[in-house]
Amino acid sequence: MKVIQIELKNYNRRSDDSVSFKCDSLIELSSKEIGEIDSYRGSVGFVVLTDSTVGNEVKVDIDDILKNLPENDAIDNYKSPSKRFRDILWRLLEQDLGKQPSKEEFADYYKREYEKICQHYKDKFSEDLE
Repeated sequence: MKVIQIELKNYNRRSDDSVSFKCDSLIELSSKEIGEIDSYRGSVGFVVLTDSTVGNEVKVDIDDILKNLPENDAIDNYKSPSKRFRDILWRLLEQDLGKQPSKEEFADYYKREYEKICQHYKDKFSEDLE
């Protein structure tokens, strides 16, 4: 877990009703800290917003916040869309083979199935868009 004090700068609503946040850290971060932050890419996180203005010290009890988070199965079992897709393809190949596929078998299967899906949608283009 990494806690960084930030200032919320902007946000954008997305078509799926989720929200993208833009924020700036209130302190300078070292290269090591940036590397640590980079290691969290793709991870689920939480934003705690306060009504404090920039420059005021904010006392936040992280343990209390974590302890009182509402249960949310979507968060506890979160998978990115690409991870969910890979897991589905893995199970289908496992079912077809009757055993766990090797990494090489799955890589080949993934490429074939991905191409089929791409072609399926490309076939929907009108003639003048191809």
